[in-house]
Amino acid sequence: MSSPSGPSQDPAGLSAGVTVNDPALLACLHYPIRPGRLEVLGIRVLHGANYFSGGPVAIFRLDLGAYDEVFTNEIPGFARRLKALLPSLVEHHCSPGVRGGFLRRVREGTLLGHVTEHVAIELQTLAGMDVAYGKTRSTTEPGVYNVVFRFFDELAGVYAGKAAVNLVNALLEEETFRLEPVVDALVDIRERRLLGPSTQAIVDEAARRGIPALRLDAYNLVQLGTGRYHKWIRATVTSDTSAIAVDSADDKHLTAQILADAGVPVPESLLTADLGEALAFWRRLGAPVVVKPRQGAQGRGVTAGLDSEAAVERAFERARCGDEPVLVQRHLPGSSFRLLVVDYRLEAAARLDPPEVVGDGLCSVAALVEGLNADPRRGVGDKPLLTRVELDDLTAALLEDLGLTPASVPAEGDVVQLKTSGSLRLGGSAVDVTDVVHPMNRFLAERAARVLGLNVVGVDVVAPSLEESLLDSGGGVVEVNAAPDFRPHLAPTEGEPRNVAAPLVTMLFPPGAKARVPVFSVTGTLGKTTTVRLLAHCLREAGLITGVTCTDGLLISDRLLKRGDMTFPEQVALVLKDPTVDCAVLETSREGILRRGLGYDRADVGIVLNIHDDHVGRDDITLLEDLAYAKSVVAEQVYPEGVAVLNAGQELVLEMEGRVRSRLALFAVDPDNERVREHVRASGLAAVLDRGRLVLLDHRDRVEVADLADLPLSLGGRARANLDNLLAATLALHAHGVPLEAIRRGLLSFCPDPERLPGRMNLLPRGDGEVLVDYAHNRRSFELLRDFLAQLPGRKVAALDAAGDRSDEEIVALGRLAATTYDELYLYEDLDRRGREPGEILDLLARGAAAAGFDAGKTHRFAGPAEAWAAALERGGRHTLVVLLTERSHDALRACGAVG
Repeated sequence: MSSPSGPSQDPAGLSAGVTVNDPALLACLHYPIRPGRLEVLGIRVLHGANYFSGGPVAIFRLDLGAYDEVFTNEIPGFARRLKALLPSLVEHHCSPGVRGGFLRRVREGTLLGHVTEHVAIELQTLAGMDVAYGKTRSTTEPGVYNVVFRFFDELAGVYAGKAAVNLVNALLEEETFRLEPVVDALVDIRERRLLGPSTQAIVDEAARRGIPALRLDAYNLVQLGTGRYHKWIRATVTSDTSAIAVDSADDKHLTAQILADAGVPVPESLLTADLGEALAFWRRLGAPVVVKPRQGAQGRGVTAGLDSEAAVERAFERARCGDEPVLVQRHLPGSSFRLLVVDYRLEAAARLDPPEVVGDGLCSVAALVEGLNADPRRGVGDKPLLTRVELDDLTAALLEDLGLTPASVPAEGDVVQLKTSGSLRLGGSAVDVTDVVHPMNRFLAERAARVLGLNVVGVDVVAPSLEESLLDSGGGVVEVNAAPDFRPHLAPTEGEPRNVAAPLVTMLFPPGAKARVPVFSVTGTLGKTTTVRLLAHCLREAGLITGVTCTDGLLISDRLLKRGDMTFPEQVALVLKDPTVDCAVLETSREGILRRGLGYDRADVGIVLNIHDDHVGRDDITLLEDLAYAKSVVAEQVYPEGVAVLNAGQELVLEMEGRVRSRLALFAVDPDNERVREHVRASGLAAVLDRGRLVLLDHRDRVEVADLADLPLSLGGRARANLDNLLAATLALHAHGVPLEAIRRGLLSFCPDPERLPGRMNLLPRGDGEVLVDYAHNRRSFELLRDFLAQLPGRKVAALDAAGDRSDEEIVALGRLAATTYDELYLYEDLDRRGREPGEILDLLARGAAAAGFDAGKTHRFAGPAEAWAAALERGGRHTLVVLLTERSHDALRACGAVG
């Protein structure tokens, strides 16, 4: 584990797809954990579904030290001090299931890991991020616990976890803990990092419809859907929105011309860079005017109701930006309204009221604003119901026009407007008026959207009311917004909320339209990469473009784009974001499940191949049953209409049935497997091997897919290691609806060669002998390979190593198995010994071989793989099979001339 507060621990930026470079955010990221009674041993962040949760979580590995098995009721004053510092914990129900339940647990006695979990959750809640989920679990180390809790943003989650540890330690030491700076920092993270309310509403609506969302940057750019069916949104602008229309809408003068030509009422206007022309226009109108920049938003540089030469002159200079022309318009009397049009249909309307204060003859403007901001509905940024009003340059300009400053005391009853715009981002308020919009005004708003070519648009109107036609009331369209804020409609200050995100999502994904590509997820101890490659090959035979992540790398359309282990969330996201793929096939490793998360929420097909005694003793996995439970996440996280494919020949895999929430399909090598028979009798789907043939069973239907001996992956029916792979892939494809002929073509043409399946049972000619390159790396794979090689004639030698993170007993066992399989051994250590001393792995392998009675003179040691491979290939002799066992398949294949 890396240090929890050092520079190498940087969990931020992954979910947003960006690196944290803002100094304030970096300060939060490196917020230190103070030395105390509780010690953080490590921090992890898991994305997507995982071993602990169906969504992303932070995990703090917490050492309770002397407080292990010390309950909170045994710590004098702890419960009282915790409640005094965080009284809002009363809202945590915890296991009692009632308000105050958690605080009752603290009074009655609970462990400090549990307390830390709830504090981390509550700190996020106080900052407006109600994550409401956590759990604390013991580990294999006495006194050490995994404190697990959700987050909306991983930087906020990590910060809250660190602060929670500091807070609990402060309570134990009876020291002061300042809560306000922590909450302020979390609010800052929230405002800088979380999606804006409009974007979040769209993402939430998509989620309700089962449409995945992937964040692409830190600025509200989000992908909805996956693969070829994806759409992009940035706030309320969509990938289907015309870029020309958006650019045109930014030009207020051009917009007014287009609308006027279309018969939409707009105020008479003049675009000029000359103050004299602006004054002449005002005089000609003989009425108040509005002066505004040609481009801009949120009322910046806008001054309304100008009825004197001096006022026009001041406003003109304020609106001018360099030599840019200024827009001067007739001032329309009335209120400001926002009419929201989505997919060329009016969906909502709201009156937008600028923030204002009313003088009392006693308080200054600044004090009145402070009182206005005391409203509990107001908060920092755009996430609360109402936004705090800031005394900024916009306010200063308005006050200046009134002859006031923030220190001025308005007379009793005097109304002081603080902004020119009713934008909620500036502290304005919204009143829903959707139900009273006159039919003509509805028509005019929708016509404005069509003539501008904007499928999502906010039409800004000034009029006495929307209940009367603009053509009769003298109102008009003053601006349009190509990226309209949904907040006034989603949560108006008064009136009925409108789910305006729903029509936008419907526009992007009409009823019946596909939104996501199928996801196949494969886990197990043996055969994951082989099964993934076989699935992808058969899907290509069905005419689909596949995106694949596996331990070999990342492949798109059968092209290896990135080499190396790509079984982690970041690579999963790359495939799901790819606009060219028709389906995703993902190898899901134990490391991914336990250390990083799945990287996706649900799959269409979840396959569990097998469970063998491998990696037990790591990542707090103490029993084989624990490992099976961890891998069962792949079977559990499947869409209800999807299918979980389980190996009925293994009891540990079969026990996962209880967690399956989708359709179930079973496979077994044995055609007489009783559970398969029961499943088929109950109209279930299954696959078995029967009299040398691969067979699909579906209630009364029996489909003979192919003879096992004809399938290249079975190597003439001798490669038992690949039987699970063949059965699982065939069953998964059939259950998903892939045509049987495409499956059959794929099975018959998929060869375990360096091109299609590098480093997995690659049996190649070599002069007078052969060479086999394979990835056997644990006891079960060594046993299966031994059974296969026993069917081949001639002498056999092997170059092999062992991973340093395995136990001494495991490495010795591998040496013993190698001695019973090969006539000569070429032992080496890989470049990464994973913490072992030089020569240590070689000693253990040799010890195992010697224990099996292997001739020490036939055991050769090498410092690295290249030397061992070269020696084995050179000294192998005639009519000898040279076996190279390695995870470095590309290097090994190059060493024997199979690839360039």
